Amino acid sequence: MFLNIRVTGPAWLGINSTSDIITNIFAHLGYHIATDIEYESRIKWWVNYFDIFISDVAWYLTKYCDILLAFNAESLEKTIFNLKKNWVVFCNQKIYLSLKDPVKKYIEENDIKIFSLEINDKYDNTYLLALFAYYFDIDTWVIKDCLSEIFARKWVATIEANIKIFENAYNTLDFQKSEQKILKIWANKEVSYGNKMVASWAINSALEYYSAYPMTPASTILTEIIASKKVTYLQAEDEIAVINSALGASFTGARSMVGTSWGWFALMTEALSFAIQAEIGIVVALSQRAGPSTWTPTYHETWDINFALNPTFWDFEHIVLTPSSLEEAYYFSGLSLNLADKYQTIVILLLDKQLSELSWTIGELIQWGVNRGEILENPPDDYKRYAFTSNGISPKVRVWTPNGDFIASSYEHDEFWATSEESENKKLMTEKRWKKLENFFQKEWISWFEVFNPNAKKMLIIFSATTYTAKEFIKNNPDYGIVVIKFLKPLDERLYDVLKEKQEIIFVENNYSGQLENYICGQFWLKFIPWLNISNLRKYDLFPFYIEDFNSLIWK
Repeated sequence: MFLNIRVTGPAWLGINSTSDIITNIFAHLGYHIATDIEYESRIKWWVNYFDIFISDVAWYLTKYCDILLAFNAESLEKTIFNLKKNWVVFCNQKIYLSLKDPVKKYIEENDIKIFSLEINDKYDNTYLLALFAYYFDIDTWVIKDCLSEIFARKWVATIEANIKIFENAYNTLDFQKSEQKILKIWANKEVSYGNKMVASWAINSALEYYSAYPMTPASTILTEIIASKKVTYLQAEDEIAVINSALGASFTGARSMVGTSWGWFALMTEALSFAIQAEIGIVVALSQRAGPSTWTPTYHETWDINFALNPTFWDFEHIVLTPSSLEEAYYFSGLSLNLADKYQTIVILLLDKQLSELSWTIGELIQWGVNRGEILENPPDDYKRYAFTSNGISPKVRVWTPNGDFIASSYEHDEFWATSEESENKKLMTEKRWKKLENFFQKEWISWFEVFNPNAKKMLIIFSATTYTAKEFIKNNPDYGIVVIKFLKPLDERLYDVLKEKQEIIFVENNYSGQLENYICGQFWLKFIPWLNISNLRKYDLFPFYIEDFNSLIWK
């Protein structure tokens, strides 16, 4: 079974809570869930929709829906053309009556069924749930449980009122039900979303300080941090205050993280350069969105790959991780904190709107232990904070440790921390900082990329949540395989050995210029391999990759 249910309407009419209830219903019944939420930054009256993809076997995104729950006429008129033939719409009766004639004609020509109710109060969402549950003959106890869960934060009277409305509406319905009855197929599944996963394992990995200015799509990391009541946080006035407060916390020995997006990340560049110079570990969760400048801020594109790879001025090396699933968003957040502490450098956890905001059924979660790096408990009288070492990493001390005083200066310094403009010292310090990440992959023994269908001659190069849909594509098209990039920097040199043997590699990315393609091809000189055909699949229309976008590869 595969169903795509679309809930559409203005933000204030409750489409999010309706979508959450439907998501919980199918999770309770044991189905796989994937979601896609698309909303305009002009909030109140504009068209938004929430797609819920339900399956008993897989997750992937498609642009076409089977079921439409419409909360106003404008949303119905805009999205009806994405509804498959012979499927159904649930709506308020007065919405259907107000539709324009071309839309009504389209509905008739495509055998789309309309199920409507006369609704005269503000509870459209609960009435439409009754229509939905009746049509699929879903056990009412499941609906009631999910209503109670979603509205648990409200008054008991609100829960009781919604349940009563649902029961009354359900019991008065009398129409032909779907032949496809929705039954429980497995044990309850857990559903979460990307930013919650990032926050959850960061908290469990001894995160001690989080700072952010709310910025879509990274905002809900802060929401989850606050809700946990386990981490000291600062909702600062701007990103300059955000990054500098976090560096101050890191200087004291606290594990620190900041979250931001897009142009506001640009405000952090000077502080990030200071962090490199002063060797202060910090994690930045950078969640990408569509650009440039300010417009289309609530939509999906991956414009910031180049920026994450080169986040500040000067000549330096740092770490960029890019999780490709909710499970990886979970354990990469803890891993990024470990790497920032261990290598005393900046670590960028590169997310995007798609991964940050979407809800998915989650599987097994891998957990990392806490690694704070080398810490001196009893430093000598002549403690050198920036001592030259064989691996470039100098031992740290905790704040107030006897003999452990030093200054974190933005100037070049000697081993103790004193400002120095000596030529030889500058040379040695530069080499020291670069040495930290030499042979990074041999040191860490972690999989920095993953290959699916390795014997295929055509390989898709992807990253982030696009992985889910790409896996569905290669399942039905075995001529293609997938390479999922998980670490953008340092780039794993073993990737070259995988790519050089292929007939064709196709870079899949949500930007116009091909930032991922240019970066990887430049690192490995792939365009100089005569037998290797390099192509791309690029999308920059504000929406994620759907299965139809991948299918276009075989339609050429």
